[in-house]
This record gives sequence, structure tokens and C-alpha cells, in this order.
Amino acid sequence: MQFVHENIGTAKDNLKSPIHSWYKFTAGFSYKLIDTLIDSNLLKQDDMIFEPFAGCGTTLVQAQKRQIRAIGNEGQSFMYDVIKAKLNWNFDDSIMQKRLVNIIDFVQKNESTLTTQFINPLLYTLYTSENLAQLYSIKSYIEGIEDEEIYLFFKLALSQTLHKCSINPISTPYISRSKVLQDVKCLDAFYKIATTMLSDLKTYSSLERTSKIYLQDSRNINSEIPSNSCDTCITSPPYLNNLDYGEVSKVQSHFFGITSNWNDITQKVRKNLVTASTTHYAENKFSLEEWKSSEFYQKNNKVAEQLIEYYHQIIDNRNERKGNKSFDIMMLLYFQDMYNVIKEIRRVLKTGGKTFMVLGDSAPYGIFIPTTDILGDIAKNAGFNSYEKIKIRTRGTKWKTLKHRHSLELSENILILE
Repeated sequence: MQFVHENIGTAKDNLKSPIHSWYKFTAGFSYKLIDTLIDSNLLKQDDMIFEPFAGCGTTLVQAQKRQIRAIGNEGQSFMYDVIKAKLNWNFDDSIMQKRLVNIIDFVQKNESTLTTQFINPLLYTLYTSENLAQLYSIKSYIEGIEDEEIYLFFKLALSQTLHKCSINPISTPYISRSKVLQDVKCLDAFYKIATTMLSDLKTYSSLERTSKIYLQDSRNINSEIPSNSCDTCITSPPYLNNLDYGEVSKVQSHFFGITSNWNDITQKVRKNLVTASTTHYAENKFSLEEWKSSEFYQKNNKVAEQLIEYYHQIIDNRNERKGNKSFDIMMLLYFQDMYNVIKEIRRVLKTGGKTFMVLGDSAPYGIFIPTTDILGDIAKNAGFNSYEKIKIRTRGTKWKTLKHRHSLELSENILILE
């Protein structure tokens, strides 16, 4: 199988592609991978793609562009709305243009009436008072839009405006306080973003909607998706690299009132996501003996015993490293969660269906974890017949100059399950 280029596992291509570019997402992969897999697997319009980690909708959007049916799960309510907005293409352009003008007029007349009591303190540190007033004025207007599709369109434009007019970068993947961005006026940015989005839709507005998204944690059974109903699965799970997806989207979730503090992020966001960060659990509540009584351990005994060896090696290195992060626990919980996801993938796939996962290996505290191979072995225990690994690129080399980081070269791969 020929993949396009070494950046196929990154979101770089998406930044310049219509609709894909509507939301910047640090941890993504190229829409060109979807095209490659649709073509190489000869997928037809009546086939169905399953995406258990929909993220910002790359698989679902590209499948819809190709008029292939696709269905997906996303555990974050904010990202769920992003995906729904990216799949709504059948707008009347003249109505949307008039609505945009009305928003601009409303903001110009009402931005000085900002009520500060409902603003999260974090936002005061990221936006000028003028931009903050305009952001909340736009929010006030769009929350009065009764048509959900129109509301979600402008909500997405506003979420991108949060990126454009912030004082510090908020998508890299955490807030970068060491860098100050050029001052951008909120209203100008919003108008430009919404106009570009409407321009993108002119090419695709005549296409049928073929993709659907559910607000669903893929570690659990989605009863809306029948067993043996999907032809292939294309996805990129969270990597085992301590990236906190709840933290990445906190500016947006705080702004839109989904969360207001650390505990909210844990209860409303993190608990619905695969464990891939040390912020997803309470270290003092973990028991290795309890973990060994889990279904995962019982069904994956050989793999689990190897993971326990890694667990102790990480603990040994953890005691000597800066930061003292519980990567040992994170690693065990990650593979346990991914076992449940893989079971759900196997359930929804037809006999003979293939799964394609973009994955990266890991080295917590310098202990190499062959994540791709481990998940391949777990998949065989979950009902798949075999797996194949294709390397995309080498990763992790940029950390070699940092004193407290490991110097191991890691690989990013495509894991193919059959």
C-alpha cells in the first residue's frame, strides 16, 4: 500500500483544505489518508466507515466529500459540536450572508454592555478587554439563533476566532505564555473566518450528507450502531504520550460554559476519554492487584504480564527523573481502555472488515513501549485474525537536546487489523 508522504499522520494537509481547515486541532492526521484508503480498499457509496475517535472530523468530512457513508463517536461535547458544524453543508448563502451582517451590526451596537460576572478568569489573561467584549457579544447573539445548524456554523466560526485574537497561542497544544501574538481585532477575525467558511461551502453544498456523529465514549457499546454494520474503520487513537485532551480544549469549553475549572474538565471531559494522560485518574486510587482482576488482564494475560514488567521499569526510572509523573499507571490504564475500544471496533465491523489506526510508539521515562505491536496483539485477543504494521515516519528526535527527555527514536505507524 502506497501512502502519500511522511506527513500523512499529521494535520498539516488539513490546514489548507476546505472545511478541514475550519478547526485547528493539534493531534490529527491528513485527509489524504482517507482518500488513499477509500481508493485502495475500493470502498463504494453504500459502504460504511467507522471512526471511534472522530476528533475534529477528518474521517467523517473526507468520507462525505467522497460521498461514502461514515459514522463516528466523539466523547467531548465541544468537539462533537465542531464535527456537526463541519458536516452541515446545505445552507442558503444569501440567508447566511445576511445573518453574518446582522451579527456584525449587533456587536457594534452592544459590545460595550459586557457583563463581566460570567467570564472565566482565565479568559481575562488571554484577550484584550475590547476583544473579550466582542467575543461575548457575538456569543450572546448566536445563542439566540433557533436553527441549530446555523447556530453551530457560527459557533464554530467563533471558536476559531478565539484562536485568532488571543494574546498567547492556545493551540500548541497548551497555552504558550512565552509567546505573544500580533494584536488581531476580534470582529475582523470573526467576519473573515465566517466568510471563508461560507466560500468553502459553495463547492460542496449540492452533496448529500453521508456522515453521522454520536456523542459517545468508544470504550462503551454504542447501541445506535448495529453489530456487523461497518466495512472498515479508519482512526487515530490518542497516543501514549501524556497529552491531556481536556486541557487542550479548555479555553473553548470555559468560554462556552461547558466547564469552569479543573474539576469540571475532569468530570465533564476527561472521564469520557481514553486514559492517555496522568490527569485522567487519581494515583492514590490505583491498585495493581485490582487491575489484575480486570477483564483486560484475564483476556490478555501474556500481554498484561509484559506490561507489568514495563510498569516496574518505569517506576524505577520515575524515581530518578524530574517531574515524578505516574506514567506507570497511565500506561496500564491506556491499554486497558484501548482493549475496550478495539472490542467495540470488532463488534461493529463486518466479517472481513479492516481497521486502520494511525499510532505512535512511546517511551515514558525512557522505557520504550512498542504501542503499535502491543495493540496488534490485544486486537488478536479481541477477535481480529491478524495485524500488520507500516511505518510512516520517525518521531521524537526533537527532544534529543533536552536534558530531562529521553533520546530514543520512536516511530509513527499505521496498524492494520484484519
